[in-house]
Amino acid sequence: MAASNGSEYFELDVEAGGESFARPSNSEEVARDEAELLWAAFERLPSQKRTNFALMRRTASESDSGGEITETVDVRKLDRTNRERVVRKALATSEQDNYILLSAIKERLDRVGLEVPKVEVRFENLDITANVQVGSRALPTLVNYARDILESLLTGLRIFRPRRHSLRILNNITGCVKPGRMTLLLGPPGSGKSTLLLALAGKLDSSLKKSGSIMYNGHKLDEFCVQRTSAYIGQTDNHIAELTVRETFDFAARCQGASEGFAEYMKDLTRLERERSIRPSPEIDAFMKASSVGGRKHSVSTEYILKVLGLDVCSDTLVGNDMLRGVSGGQRKRVTT
Repeated sequence: MAASNGSEYFELDVEAGGESFARPSNSEEVARDEAELLWAAFERLPSQKRTNFALMRRTASESDSGGEITETVDVRKLDRTNRERVVRKALATSEQDNYILLSAIKERLDRVGLEVPKVEVRFENLDITANVQVGSRALPTLVNYARDILESLLTGLRIFRPRRHSLRILNNITGCVKPGRMTLLLGPPGSGKSTLLLALAGKLDSSLKKSGSIMYNGHKLDEFCVQRTSAYIGQTDNHIAELTVRETFDFAARCQGASEGFAEYMKDLTRLERERSIRPSPEIDAFMKASSVGGRKHSVSTEYILKVLGLDVCSDTLVGNDMLRGVSGGQRKRVTT
């Protein structure tokens, strides 16, 4: 079959299923030449196709031919085996080191002058006050529960105004959470640690009175999508017990995983690399492109998190709860995290 140029031939080859070039021998020189030809054809693709396809290397043990080959994969149509292979190769070492992967991604972005999106959280003069009951009236008894219901009803009708005392939980707190750093919050019980974290995550109880400002990259909470940036993780593990660990992560990935913004970010990265004739690592390129695909039932992000948290050994086990047997308590806490 003839084609007018290498780009058209490569596109036909990709649509046919991403078959690798046939080679007469298993020598390293032939394999290297074929990989160079494949890269040359790949670089001629339009930006849209370059975002949807990636090159992956198969080792001798992974290929049927017994030698190392380079093949094209459609990152939008990866099955479970290929998703696991993408993550395994991206983590690079037998220890599956996450630091190596993150360093390689940062190095790739630095080569084209792109910066990782960062978020800085600032809070100034933050005061939080609650109206509470004191003494025996604050005890969780049946009588007090009934009185609370009655008082709330009368208060709604503006017939009765309950007597409560003002308790200041946070008093004029000012601080900053810098991007790229791990911040440890320490304090004795009842000092307001959970309240501060809830306030920063935008999940503060509406009954509490708040004053002061909380800014995300200079924007107020109502101007910033906090839910896609931060989350408060409590001490209670709330899960759908009937789902497996993998299904739980797949559901989370569809809700909070790859977005259109990250897909556009990948297009910019691919375009800049093409303009500067920069050739990325095939393993890192395949991982980043697969991570940018959103709206799928299964995600490569799931395989990545399972591997990093050491949950791949129990990925098909039910999460469970006190009534349904599932993963261990430590594993369930890692699922929550």
